[in-house]
Amino acid sequence: MELSEHVHVTWALHVEMSVSGCPELTRVIGVPRDAPSYWLIEAYRLSLGLDPEAPELEADAGRSLHIDLCPWRAPTQQVSVPGVADVVDVVISGPYATRMGDPRVTVVDAESVPVLPSPVGSWQTQRPAFRAEHVGFELAQRFGLVQPRLDPAACGVGGDALRPFSPLAALCQGLSPVRRLALLAHLDDAELNDPVPFEETPAGSEFAESATAGIRMLVARIGPDGVDQDPTDGWLPRAIVSDAVDALDWPDTAVPGLPDPADALASLARRTKAMRRLRGHVVVTNLGRGLADGEVRAFLRIIDGVRALGRERLFPSAWPRAVTLALLAVADGSASTFDELVGVVARGEAAVEEGPGDGRFSEWSPRSGDVSAVQRVVESLCALSSPSAFGSITPAMRAVARAALQ
Repeated sequence: MELSEHVHVTWALHVEMSVSGCPELTRVIGVPRDAPSYWLIEAYRLSLGLDPEAPELEADAGRSLHIDLCPWRAPTQQVSVPGVADVVDVVISGPYATRMGDPRVTVVDAESVPVLPSPVGSWQTQRPAFRAEHVGFELAQRFGLVQPRLDPAACGVGGDALRPFSPLAALCQGLSPVRRLALLAHLDDAELNDPVPFEETPAGSEFAESATAGIRMLVARIGPDGVDQDPTDGWLPRAIVSDAVDALDWPDTAVPGLPDPADALASLARRTKAMRRLRGHVVVTNLGRGLADGEVRAFLRIIDGVRALGRERLFPSAWPRAVTLALLAVADGSASTFDELVGVVARGEAAVEEGPGDGRFSEWSPRSGDVSAVQRVVESLCALSSPSAFGSITPAMRAVARAALQ
């Protein structure tokens, strides 16, 4: 494979840190856009002639030193920097291009910092005067130089077909090298690396028909003229959904470990936009009729709905890791029942904890610890159950989970 096509360097952000009324404390620090906050604090202190690591940092451990570098950050922030000021104003700009071999952390526009003479004979105890070349060298020694990195797209060239910023790609990045190799081999063995779109798979139409039994029954109950809106929430009356559930021979109420069938089915219909409100009625949409007819292209909306369980905040780093692990457990057959899902997800979380992360949040850190994530996956997939088999994992559910991970 030709990895050179996927080599790139991380872009940089410029972070202006200043203290009101003290222009001599103003510095613009250049850092990689995925740098942790403590890099900024250490670089800022060092540029002011303070030790980057000092007892006062430990003494103020209860204070937040977090500076948000994520793409959706606030334009201005404030942070307390021990030894400098309780309120340091932070303004972030960028991103800016970098070059391989440049220092990863720099003082930008260092020539604008006033150069003051150093008192004679006091170097042993005096705070050092700022010298751009000296500070630049110390920062390079501490944080290193810009190095080439492989774009996540290189994974596809390597054979694992993980699209950049997909849930599985994010999961891989959080693992230790050995666990990552183990996961990639597992994906190969489970044939989860196949990039063939769902609608082009041989069993696509069969799976679509199997998984839309609930939607078909609900569409039939709503009928061509629709039904009156529920006076409480403005959507489908509970009685209509319960009638469809009874016809499917699903349980009347939730059983331990599984969602309420009526709630799961109504949620699926709303999330896939199979119905809409119109002049006091709830009516079936064209998409809903397509789902009821078993159209594969309409069925892709269901896959999108399951995939969206991990994208509520729009950004890749917003994917709850538990959603990825739960979908993977269903897709690869690790969980034969939904009761086993929590345990399999816990094992996955434990494997991630062995990874290289230092516990600090970065731009691409997947969220974890979402206690409701697994339940949301279960509810979404249970709505795809076959008649008389609510909550039993089917090949169609596994196919949906697999497609949602791509």
